[in-house]
Amino acid sequence: MKVKSGFLMYLFIFIGLVLGACLIMVAIMLFSPGTSIFGLEWVSENKIGTYSSYDSDFDEISNYDTVIINALQNDTKGNNIGYGYYNVDIRVGLRDAVNTNFVVENKVQGLVKTAEKTEYSIQFNISEDKKTLTVNVVQINTWLANSGASKITLNIPENQNVSNINFIVNTGSGNVNFGGSAGRDSEPIALKAKSLTANTTSGSISVQKLTTASSSVNFKSNSGKITFLSENFTTITMSVQSSSGTITLPNIKANSLTISTEKSIVDGGDINANLTLDSSMGVVRLGNVTGNVTGTEKLNGTDIELGTVSGELGIPSARNVVLEAKEVKGFVNIVTEKGRIYIGNSYKEPTSNPDTISTGISSRANITTTSGEIKVFITSDNNQLVNLTTSSGKITAYIASSNGNKNITTNNGNIEVYLAQTTSLDLISETKNQITFDWEEEIIKNNIVYKEIRGNDEFNNAILKIKSNTGKIDIERLTNLSFN
Repeated sequence: MKVKSGFLMYLFIFIGLVLGACLIMVAIMLFSPGTSIFGLEWVSENKIGTYSSYDSDFDEISNYDTVIINALQNDTKGNNIGYGYYNVDIRVGLRDAVNTNFVVENKVQGLVKTAEKTEYSIQFNISEDKKTLTVNVVQINTWLANSGASKITLNIPENQNVSNINFIVNTGSGNVNFGGSAGRDSEPIALKAKSLTANTTSGSISVQKLTTASSSVNFKSNSGKITFLSENFTTITMSVQSSSGTITLPNIKANSLTISTEKSIVDGGDINANLTLDSSMGVVRLGNVTGNVTGTEKLNGTDIELGTVSGELGIPSARNVVLEAKEVKGFVNIVTEKGRIYIGNSYKEPTSNPDTISTGISSRANITTTSGEIKVFITSDNNQLVNLTTSSGKITAYIASSNGNKNITTNNGNIEVYLAQTTSLDLISETKNQITFDWEEEIIKNNIVYKEIRGNDEFNNAILKIKSNTGKIDIERLTNLSFN
């Protein structure tokens, strides 16, 4: 017992000495920043630097066509190794501001590896034609440190016209903000640019109210949020890209909009543009689209919700897509392996009319899946060819049209067809299983059936072909045909 007690006493003394030595080293680093102990040193930086066109660091901002702000991370030899932690704000300054200025706030506190330590620096590089200003801000490299408050702010006087300037921002974990208020108690002033471009690693990108870009918007963030705070935004071309962050879009008017995401959630308003969806394993929820919608081969595991599409809807090669659209007025061409394709919507107008109004496909359509489900509403004015094909998925078709041929084919899936009472067409149905005509209470097994269906519409030689190898076919006629 004495031996054991002695061992514990020496153990406690040793632990106390180690803790005491650690406390001494921490105290030295805290009270003498820059002192290196075991390859580590404490950094405590809280400085603000202001650089102005008045001091001839650069010309007035309106003299440039392009302004590039790079928040850089360099190694000890001055080689760039990536983008840093600075937040970046570009905004129109206080109303009494006279000159453009950059304000750089360095607020860093924590441990740094001595061998990797770099000092803060800033450079203003002007191109030979004097049309491009590049601002390179090099951070203090950190290891375990708080640097979230470090920021680069470009303050633009209100009297400076920046409508012809392309603003480009590159940073890492820092956030990028375009526009907004210059002070806590000041009203925001409009930032009117030609184009806005921002690239971040994990930082968020936000566009404040009153901010505009007449030509283009290009945003990319791997995991940060992309947010527009205005209700409407107009430009010519727009591209937003994110790997795992969320994207919030307003009502957009442009020639083209490209959404490229992975595992991201996109929410937006009405889109007045040709829309390209280049997304995988995520969610895209938008309002009405005035234009064409095109999906790339990247579409896989993506849930897409759209309102009314005024143009064409094309997804020529996808693996697993869940698509829900209320209405498509142009050509529909969808080919996907798995998933679910729903095109249709029912609603009631706020009038005395008790009937339900349905929308869906009103033009030519070709929808093909391997094992996915298809459910569509074919409107009464659709006089085009419609092909619905799946290998093993279920097909549900609501048909109000008496014009144009319709083909519904599946190998092993079941088929449900709902016809309006007004519809007039010739029916050819075939299956090795059974065919049910609900209005006649007739069930036919393992056969090919030819039937003339005549409603109030004039017969215009329209043919409906339904074929399933082993699945069941069920056909109904409804007085008030509605999508559900």
